Amino acid sequence: MGILMAPFHGLMAIFQEVADRAEAEMYDDEAVRAELVSLYQSLEAGSITSDEFDAREVKLVERLEEIERHKREQAQA
Repeated sequence: MGILMAPFHGLMAIFQEVADRAEAEMYDDEAVRAELVSLYQSLEAGSITSDEFDAREVKLVERLEEIERHKREQAQA
């Protein structure tokens, strides 16, 4: 029976790896910080308005706060 389940276990391992990588990317604060820096550069260059900047900045800061909450929860678990 073990040999029959091998393909299933292999597939589950692949799915787990994909899920782990997706979660790591989702909670990567460096990517969000880089986007925030890019946003500041766009504002300074005049390629976006201050209203556009404000709207996007709020979302990025909220995302950073969410990532920090997630990291704290993971550290406590």
